Amino acid sequence: MPDNPRILIIEEHTALRAMLFAVLRHQSLSVDTAASTREALDHISTCDYALILIDLALAGGEADQFFAAFRRMKPDAETFIIAVRDPNNDIYIDPAIVSAVVTKPLEIDTLAEVVRECAAVMPQPAPAENCPPAESDYRDSVDRGDYLAN
Repeated sequence: MPDNPRILIIEEHTALRAMLFAVLRHQSLSVDTAASTREALDHISTCDYALILIDLALAGGEADQFFAAFRRMKPDAETFIIAVRDPNNDIYIDPAIVSAVVTKPLEIDTLAEVVRECAAVMPQPAPAENCPPAESDYRDSVDRGDYLAN
């Protein structure tokens, strides 16, 4: 579904990343995932996103590294960034880059609705020339059995 808003989930915990992907790919969104800052920046280097969902508790301060690199790579991006934080951690959140903050524990249905609604109102970036289809688009193709036609 290439016309859907494209989002990126940055979450290092495999089970949580897979659950978020499974829920959000059914929300009229094109979804990519990243397990680390390095992987997220690889996605950012080839694709533009309407929304990024990032866990602030990434190991080794990777969330801050991502924000700094994102700001350098995409200084004019209008990407809506939702940061997920643990209420027990006192982390500074730069309002110049983070658009919204949600607090753990998350109600997954509420989070899906927030992500969908925020992505829908953001200006959609023009498709990048070298940006491959989103992970969710590949998965939808497999679910439909399109791969059997080739």
